[in-house]
Formats: sequence, C-alpha cells, structure tokens
Amino acid sequence: MVNQLFSDYNTSESDDESNIAIDDNNQSPECEFKNLSPNIPTCLPLFEPIYYQNDQFDNVHPFDDHLLDMNNETPLFNGSSITVNKAVRELCYFFTDFNINKRTAAHLLRIIKRFLPKPNRLPTSWKGIMKVLGHVSRSRTTFLCSSCFQQCQKGRYGTKLCTNEQCPKKNRTMKSTEIVELVHLDIRTQIQAILARNKLLLNRKDLYPMSDVCFGESYQNQSSTTTNRVTLIVHTDGAPLVKLSKQSIWPCFASLVELPPPARDYHKNTVILSLWTSKIKPDPNTFLHETIEELKLLINNGTSIFINGQEYEITLRTQYFISDLPAKALFCKTINFNGYSACTECCSTGKCNHFGGFFILRSEIF
Repeated sequence: MVNQLFSDYNTSESDDESNIAIDDNNQSPECEFKNLSPNIPTCLPLFEPIYYQNDQFDNVHPFDDHLLDMNNETPLFNGSSITVNKAVRELCYFFTDFNINKRTAAHLLRIIKRFLPKPNRLPTSWKGIMKVLGHVSRSRTTFLCSSCFQQCQKGRYGTKLCTNEQCPKKNRTMKSTEIVELVHLDIRTQIQAILARNKLLLNRKDLYPMSDVCFGESYQNQSSTTTNRVTLIVHTDGAPLVKLSKQSIWPCFASLVELPPPARDYHKNTVILSLWTSKIKPDPNTFLHETIEELKLLINNGTSIFINGQEYEITLRTQYFISDLPAKALFCKTINFNGYSACTECCSTGKCNHFGGFFILRSEIF
C-alpha cells in the first residue's frame, strides 16, 4: 500500500471521476494541480462576440507559423483585441465540439490565416497549437523498417526511407505496410496523473478483496521495507487494426496495484507504456527496450511526483507480467506455446498426445 501518501482523506466524496484541469499559465508539472470546476463551460457560447474586424487586405502570402515565445497577453495581430492563446483555445473548443480531425483542423487554420491581417501569429500546424497552449508531447514516435528494424529517415513529402546498407529495402520509398510505428509514452507523468485523480482511493484497505495481490506474500515482504511504493502489473496483447492490410496493434499496458479493483482496471487508470503498430508481430527487444530502460531508471533511482502542490518521493516496483499463451511465447522467444518445450518453469520436454493434439508434461516434475 502507498504509505504516508494522502493519509488525510474525506470518505464522503470521491474524485475518481474528476479530471486534471488544463494549466492556463503554462505551468510545469511540478506546479499545483487544479480540478475542473463544474461551472467552466465545455464548449463555446452560441453568441460569442467576434473580435476580428474586416479590412481591405487580401492575404495571399505563403503560410508561416510565427511560433515565438509568446505569453498569454500576446495579441493575435497588431491592434487585435484577442490574444493568441484565447484564439487558439476557442478554435480548439470548436474542433472538439464538431469532432474535426487534425488534418482538417490544420487546413481550416490556413484558410483563417489568409483572412487575417499580415503579419499575424495564428499557428497553422498541430505542433504550433500545442506550443501556444504550453503543452509538451508526452510520447515519442519512431518509424522503423519492418525488415531490419532500423529507424527510417524522412524523405520528401513525408515519405520514409531505410538507410541500412544491409537491408533489401534500402533507399527506396517504403509503403505504409512496410513500416513499423513504435510509440513510447512517459511513465512518470501518467502515474502522477492517475494518483492525483484517485487520491481518495489510496490507503483504503477496506476496498481490497482478501484474494487481491496486495495481500500476497511477495508484495507484503517488499512493501514493508519501502515508503510510498507504486507497483506496476505489466500486461500486453495484440489486436487486429486494419483487416485489409492485416495490420495489428500491440499495446503494452501497466496497472497500479495500489488502486483497488475495479478502479485499477479502468481505462483512464491504465498506464500506457508503449505501442507497436505494424503488419508483423513485434520484436520483443526492439519493442520493449526503451520501456525497460525507463522502468529500470525509475526503479533504481526513484522519482518524485507533485500532487496539489506537494512533492512525494515514490519507489517504483513491478509485480509480474500478464499475457495470453501466444503472446507469452512471443515475448519469451519460444517457438510455440503448445510445443514440446512449452513449459517456462523447467527444461522438461512434453509427450505428444496424437488423439487430442496437445502435449502432456510429466506429472513428477510438478
């Protein structure tokens, strides 16, 4: 259990359904967290006044993002009564309300930019929008060649090229089905957000069933020697993504033992470690290398999180790994999960049952 963390809680209410508010002042994660107020509107008012005044200029110049270091008071253009930050936020509310995708949103921003006086500071890319709002990307995307698993280089018009001299696909434009998209997400930030959302569920032993993992001998032995422990249960599986191209997605997730079930298994309380999207199955070393290195760094050195303006030092641990048998065979690098040497506990070889089509391990080894 997480000791000394949120020891003073009010059991009359729960913030399990609350969300972390967007920081309007571009504060770092170390600053105080704030919850969304129910009085804050989630969409634009229907009769919001329009601040832009038509003029005689017809802006046909090439698009160019003016992504300078702007504060919240920077005007959209010289003489404008609306700031860049407010303009971008209202546009983002519009994109969200009408479910507009990123490509359409960027195209709409370019059209709006044409009608604004020159020069103006309206961003025309999604990256520019995130910079204006003060958001930092918590994910890292890498594109790999599906033949050699080497990182691809970007060519013209967003194409991907493999520069590995030993690869049969070197220096040619690769199709989308020949590319592996590997995404890694920041672990510490996700843990901090999850603990902040579930503040009132921590240190509640009465919410855990007696058969839960937190009452196991292994967990109890380690938790008694650590303070503010956060334990991860890692699990992974594959699922088809696009039927026509036979692409699949392999996510690697983690659940927090310190959250009682069923809140532990909620989608919003799941830590996404990494994602693998490709036509081929993942290579375990390539898929989990960066995730394992980040986990080892957090486990060996420890880390701290900031919740409600207060810093807590936590100790990170992993409990066990969960997957189905085919995924287990893949990540353990065994030939097959139902073969002669399918047992991962010993080196015993099974005996084939020709009638049932399965292998039987000798009972005396157990």
